[in-house]
Amino acid sequence: MFGCGNVGKRRAKKLLNAGAEVHIYSKDFDERLLNYGNVKFFKIDLSKVGEEELKNIIKNYDFIVTAVNEEINKKISEIAIKLNKFVNSSTEELNFIIPACVVKEDIIFSIYTGGKSPILAREIRKMVEKYIDKGEIEFIGAFRKFLKDKVKDSKKRREILEKLFTNERFQEELLRLIEKWEDDNNTEG
Repeated sequence: MFGCGNVGKRRAKKLLNAGAEVHIYSKDFDERLLNYGNVKFFKIDLSKVGEEELKNIIKNYDFIVTAVNEEINKKISEIAIKLNKFVNSSTEELNFIIPACVVKEDIIFSIYTGGKSPILAREIRKMVEKYIDKGEIEFIGAFRKFLKDKVKDSKKRREILEKLFTNERFQEELLRLIEKWEDDNNTEG
């Protein structure tokens, strides 16, 4: 990772939370990142580093994340792309993304706006967090398992599920059943 400002810290935290080992090249560093344990910091002024030195650093990594400024990000990204690396950057030279994610129960939802609107991504993430209901997910998971046991043809199963979940009457009945199922499960425990 190159850069450790606000964007760099956010990206580093996502990678660290996912269990990655992160090496950060930057003149500034947030000491709190050391609490993650699997992070190394290399103090360097990237505005004074030549192309050959950058190439020697980049060649040691598979994934490159740039979070410095447009000029330096572009320079690093171009070198990394030439070296066939995965690059996440605010420049056009990118080939992997680090999206805003919601992890709730057994659901993972990601949204990516291409860096155009992090606020929109955040607001959509909040809406999804509010919408996901554990009881509904568990019930639908149990329903899908039941259907898999009864209907072996995956194409037919998909047709059934699509017809059911787009049918307004079924949706109302399903919500009633979910509420009953949640009530029954809450009184058992």
